[in-house]
Amino acid sequence: MRFKADEIASVIRSEIEQYQAQIDIRETGRVLEVGDGIARVYGLSGVMAGEMVEFPSGVRGLAFNLEETSVGVIILGDYLEIEEGDEVRSTGRLLSVPVGEAVLGRVIDPLGNPLDGAGPIATTEVRPVESPAPGVA
Repeated sequence: MRFKADEIASVIRSEIEQYQAQIDIRETGRVLEVGDGIARVYGLSGVMAGEMVEFPSGVRGLAFNLEETSVGVIILGDYLEIEEGDEVRSTGRLLSVPVGEAVLGRVIDPLGNPLDGAGPIATTEVRPVESPAPGVA
């Protein structure tokens, strides 16, 4: 089987034209210790108070106690899945839950995940958990 140079060049050119660079810039840190649902994390110096962080197991956490050299993270899941040395990634998002008509009558957990077996919540509207309550008329 012989390949022609122009065929190879056209395939390479096509692949280059279709290439889309995706850069994932998220701050990472390491778990120093875990206990009683709290992880002490080193290396997340730019994390915001109330920001969601993600552990390798998929468990999420809430950056709560911001100190000079470490961050206290409230673990919002099974803390037994998290070990010392695990990598932690910032998400750049504050803890938010779905809101709107699609949530009415649904049973959700504190993170906004449906628990009622009626499928995913079909809404793009979210509201930060730490925000002023809407006024009552």
